[in-house]
Amino acid sequence: MAKETNIEKLCDRELLEKILSIVERQEKLPPPAHESGHRLYDNKSLMEMLNIKDKYLKKLRDNGYLGYSREGDKYWYTQEDVDRFLRRFHYEAFAIGDELPKQEGGGYV
Repeated sequence: MAKETNIEKLCDRELLEKILSIVERQEKLPPPAHESGHRLYDNKSLMEMLNIKDKYLKKLRDNGYLGYSREGDKYWYTQEDVDRFLRRFHYEAFAIGDELPKQEGGGYV
Protein backbone atom coordinates (compact mmCIF):
# COMPACT_ATOMS: atom_id res chain seq x y z
CA MET A 1 0.00 0.00 0.00
CA ALA A 2 2.96 2.29 0.58
CA LYS A 3 3.86 1.92 -3.09
CA GLU A 4 0.38 3.07 -4.12
CA THR A 5 0.80 6.22 -2.04
CA ASN A 6 4.14 6.99 -3.69
CA ILE A 7 2.62 6.37 -7.12
CA GLU A 8 -0.34 8.59 -6.27
CA LYS A 9 2.03 11.34 -5.10
CA LEU A 10 4.07 10.99 -8.28
CA CYS A 11 0.92 11.18 -10.43
CA ASP A 12 -0.30 14.21 -8.50
CA ARG A 13 3.07 15.91 -8.92
CA GLU A 14 3.16 15.19 -12.67
CA LEU A 15 -0.39 16.51 -13.03
CA LEU A 16 0.45 19.69 -11.11
CA GLU A 17 3.57 20.22 -13.24
CA LYS A 18 1.51 19.88 -16.42
CA ILE A 19 -1.08 22.33 -15.14
CA LEU A 20 1.66 24.78 -14.15
CA SER A 21 3.27 24.59 -17.60
CA ILE A 22 -0.12 25.26 -19.26
CA VAL A 23 -0.74 28.26 -17.01
CA GLU A 24 2.74 29.64 -17.73
CA ARG A 25 2.15 29.33 -21.49
CA GLN A 26 -1.22 31.06 -21.18
CA GLU A 27 0.33 33.95 -19.24
CA LYS A 28 2.78 34.57 -22.09
CA LEU A 29 -0.02 34.92 -24.66
CA PRO A 30 -1.54 38.35 -25.32
CA PRO A 31 -4.98 38.79 -23.75
CA PRO A 32 -7.96 38.15 -26.03
CA ALA A 33 -9.57 41.24 -27.52
CA HIS A 34 -12.70 40.97 -25.36
CA GLU A 35 -10.63 40.96 -22.15
CA SER A 36 -8.36 43.88 -22.95
CA GLY A 37 -11.04 45.95 -24.64
CA HIS A 38 -8.82 46.24 -27.72
CA ARG A 39 -8.26 44.08 -30.74
CA LEU A 40 -4.74 42.73 -31.24
CA TYR A 41 -3.17 41.84 -34.56
CA ASP A 42 -0.06 39.88 -35.40
CA ASN A 43 1.89 40.48 -38.62
CA LYS A 44 -0.17 38.03 -40.66
CA SER A 45 -3.60 39.29 -39.59
CA LEU A 46 -2.61 42.95 -40.03
CA MET A 47 -1.15 42.30 -43.50
CA GLU A 48 -4.38 40.56 -44.50
CA MET A 49 -6.55 43.34 -43.08
CA LEU A 50 -4.58 46.15 -44.78
CA ASN A 51 -3.83 44.07 -47.90
CA ILE A 52 -0.10 44.79 -47.69
CA LYS A 53 3.06 42.68 -47.93
CA ASP A 54 5.52 41.94 -45.15
CA LYS A 55 8.24 44.27 -46.53
CA TYR A 56 5.83 47.22 -46.51
CA LEU A 57 4.68 46.42 -42.96
CA LYS A 58 8.33 46.31 -41.84
CA LYS A 59 8.93 49.67 -43.56
CA LEU A 60 5.96 51.21 -41.68
CA ARG A 61 7.37 49.93 -38.37
CA ASP A 62 10.98 50.90 -39.10
CA ASN A 63 10.05 54.43 -40.17
CA GLY A 64 7.89 54.98 -37.10
CA TYR A 65 4.58 55.26 -38.93
CA LEU A 66 2.98 52.29 -37.17
CA GLY A 67 3.22 51.62 -33.44
CA TYR A 68 3.78 48.08 -32.20
CA SER A 69 4.82 45.88 -29.30
CA ARG A 70 7.48 43.25 -29.67
CA GLU A 71 8.52 40.13 -27.79
CA GLY A 72 11.40 38.30 -29.42
CA ASP A 73 10.57 37.99 -33.10
CA LYS A 74 6.81 38.37 -32.57
CA TYR A 75 5.15 41.73 -33.30
CA TRP A 76 1.77 42.81 -31.94
CA TYR A 77 -0.36 45.76 -33.05
CA THR A 78 -3.31 47.13 -31.09
CA GLN A 79 -6.40 48.56 -32.71
CA GLU A 80 -5.22 51.93 -31.34
CA ASP A 81 -1.91 51.56 -33.25
CA VAL A 82 -3.82 50.87 -36.47
CA ASP A 83 -6.33 53.68 -35.90
CA ARG A 84 -3.54 56.18 -35.16
CA PHE A 85 -1.75 55.17 -38.37
CA LEU A 86 -4.92 55.49 -40.47
CA ARG A 87 -5.80 58.88 -38.97
CA ARG A 88 -2.29 60.18 -39.61
CA PHE A 89 -2.53 59.40 -43.32
CA HIS A 90 -6.21 60.19 -43.80
CA TYR A 91 -7.20 62.73 -46.45
CA GLU A 92 -10.60 64.40 -46.38
CA ALA A 93 -12.78 64.39 -49.48
CA PHE A 94 -12.40 67.69 -51.29
CA ALA A 95 -15.24 67.61 -53.82
CA ILE A 96 -17.65 70.51 -53.55
CA GLY A 97 -21.29 69.56 -52.99
CA ASP A 98 -22.89 66.38 -51.74
CA GLU A 99 -23.97 64.88 -55.06
CA LEU A 100 -21.98 62.13 -56.71
CA PRO A 101 -21.53 62.28 -60.49
CA LYS A 102 -24.25 60.45 -62.42
CA GLN A 103 -23.24 57.20 -64.00
CA GLU A 104 -23.66 57.00 -67.76
CA GLY A 105 -22.61 54.05 -69.83
CA GLY A 106 -19.75 52.28 -68.09
CA GLY A 107 -18.09 55.12 -66.26
CA TYR A 108 -18.49 58.37 -64.40
CA VAL A 109 -18.88 61.72 -66.12
